Amino acid sequence: MKSTKKLAQLLRTSEKVILNLESKMNRISNKEGIIEKIVRENEHKVRVSLMKLGLGLDKDFYQIKAPDVFEALVEKTSQTDRALAKYFFKLDFSTPAGCRSLLNVTKELTGDSRGFYLKKSKAKQLLKLNPPQQIMSVLGYGSDIDKMLEKEDTFEIFCALRFVEDSQWLNNVFFKPYQDIRKEDFEERKIKMIVLPEKWAGIGKKFLGKKLHHMSHLKELGIVFVIPLAKQNPGETLYLFFMSLHYIHEVNWHAKLFKEYNQEAHFAKKMIEALKVKTTETPLPHGKKMSWRIVPGYLAKKDANDARLAEPHVSSEAWHYTKTALDMQKFAQRFPKTGLDFWQDLGVVADYFPTNTKQEALVSFDLLDNGISFLRGSDFESRQLYHQPEALWNKIFIEYLGEPAIDKLLMDNLDKGYITL
Repeated sequence: MKSTKKLAQLLRTSEKVILNLESKMNRISNKEGIIEKIVRENEHKVRVSLMKLGLGLDKDFYQIKAPDVFEALVEKTSQTDRALAKYFFKLDFSTPAGCRSLLNVTKELTGDSRGFYLKKSKAKQLLKLNPPQQIMSVLGYGSDIDKMLEKEDTFEIFCALRFVEDSQWLNNVFFKPYQDIRKEDFEERKIKMIVLPEKWAGIGKKFLGKKLHHMSHLKELGIVFVIPLAKQNPGETLYLFFMSLHYIHEVNWHAKLFKEYNQEAHFAKKMIEALKVKTTETPLPHGKKMSWRIVPGYLAKKDANDARLAEPHVSSEAWHYTKTALDMQKFAQRFPKTGLDFWQDLGVVADYFPTNTKQEALVSFDLLDNGISFLRGSDFESRQLYHQPEALWNKIFIEYLGEPAIDKLLMDNLDKGYITL
């Protein structure tokens, strides 16, 4: 199969899109053979990984059934999770102390990053402007916002907004004063790694039940936070470790972005748009130049058939993911018994294998895709596939123009929604 056709298949787009991309990017970068190189690397990594998994030793690699490949990858994920749990001395993530120990390791890997974040005094002012009624009620403060701010940690309250208050109220009421935020409302400080007290686990479960995410971040405040788990399931150690690293990089990147915006007249407007994590819907510019859409989030989480996923695009989310993978590699080199080295450079790797119905199905070799499948107990039909293609689109861009270019061009063009070269 031609390399352009194979890459199109892996990215679930048309060969025409890849041929057009190759022609324009070859001219822009003065490089050739990039598509072929990426496809050959993918094939090599698939073969090596299958050998390590004990598959393909006595048969053609591409005769192995897709469900068997998926099951082997999930089992490898399980082994990695258990090895990590052993490294962390089987930490109890239902307690703040257990969560804090994990965050300390991630902070050591990433370093003490300083960034441009909203001042605590401004955060308090925003809470006073629009008091969070449900939080005040559940904490027993009635309508006394001053008393709550005196007794409770302001940053913890901001974290709780995301899982206690109604999303419509947040978007239509609470976040509205963000448009009046000024440059002076920000300051330079370190990223804060917060483990919420155990009371928030019960409160969060009351409002969201099983939909409660136990880890999240606040980009404008420079916060990564964890809610202690009510129940620790297999896969939690790997997931929390990976996502804490990911969020640190995401928060740090946005701090640099906000500092860039700080020099411009429409600072608040551009910051708000960045926080919305929206992908533009307007058609990409056509012509002799090459345009890449910027996809800040994972569109495939909502709709795997979104037409924008078939266009050339780069993902800021996947870019943070790439930095996270490098941290994991550093950790794997220091602690080889964790088995994390198996996953090195597999974030972009996937391939098609036959199913029991003689059709072919795509299997992702990415750690996070398989990690989430393992954590959720997904079967083959409900397997995760959305991280790998975004990482692969980014890889194409990086192979042509380099890592510094993708970082700069994402920042310079995020507000516009696309990059034109």
